[in-house]
Amino acid sequence: MTLDDTLSSNPARRDEDAALRRKPNRACCYTIDEGYLLPTLLSAFQLRRDLPAGIADVVILCFGAPSGATRAAAELCAAEGVRFRLEPSAVLDGNPMICARFFLPRLLAGDYTDLLYIDGDTQIAGSLAPLLTHPLAEGRILAVPDPMAVMIASTDGPWPARRAYFRGIGIADRAQERYFNSGVMRSGMSDWDAVSRECLDLCRREGDGFAFRDQDALNLVVGDRSELASFRWNFPPFFLNFGAERAIGPRLYHFMSNPRPWQGAFRPWGSDWHAPYGTLAARHPGLAGTMRPLRRARYCRYVVQQRVKQFRESRVWGAPGVRARIAAMEARASI
Repeated sequence: MTLDDTLSSNPARRDEDAALRRKPNRACCYTIDEGYLLPTLLSAFQLRRDLPAGIADVVILCFGAPSGATRAAAELCAAEGVRFRLEPSAVLDGNPMICARFFLPRLLAGDYTDLLYIDGDTQIAGSLAPLLTHPLAEGRILAVPDPMAVMIASTDGPWPARRAYFRGIGIADRAQERYFNSGVMRSGMSDWDAVSRECLDLCRREGDGFAFRDQDALNLVVGDRSELASFRWNFPPFFLNFGAERAIGPRLYHFMSNPRPWQGAFRPWGSDWHAPYGTLAARHPGLAGTMRPLRRARYCRYVVQQRVKQFRESRVWGAPGVRARIAAMEARASI
């Protein structure tokens, strides 16, 4: 009896193999323009390599005109098992790129029933299969608290003013402590379609008054329908400044603000997180032009800035009370 005969005689293994061969109904999606090509490709390839093909497709939707870089990206994605689609910017109906995620249901209609959206300024450090297969009730949006939610009840620094701002746009105090980040979110496709339409309408009417345009809109529209997950699935790298990585065990790192690791080996991530971008660019010169080098003066400012931030954040965010709030959020996380 051959190995194939043995496998075909095992019903459980047959079912498992058939499931892996079927086109998945889940998609992990990125929405970008050419300026974010290289970091997004790195994230998508890391995700694909750690995720069984039968669980989800990995899809990059790039908005803009064809170019040498987009053609190189499409060829590379085909080799890496990632779907790459170039869409004209006109499909966004004049909305900024930050709202492109709201067009996923229209562009992927009929292809998938379950969606995980991921920002391109991320790196994947482990399988996201548990996040993708976590049972999610109809109507719910799975997301991770924004770091602001940790500090929003503080009476020091900028937080009272930030709390007043949130109240002013209609996010109540209790909801502020559940305020989620828009960089990693999972939803049923039909639920995301409904949320997206409401968010687009809200951004058109009120967006100019929002400090965090799409994220504020999402928190207002989703409200208490959010289900909060661990920082493991959307880890802010400045948490490295006070040792939170050891307790949380991140699988997805989200570089939420400048500088970002493709711009240099800055603190707190250093060369470990910077080097993969240079390696990818060196192997595929057609993509290298999308990485715009920093001017020396700006680079030097970032070096100093990151040292100062590391000093300050290790003391503010590493304080026992703040650590306790993070630990409480982790304890309540659904996954």
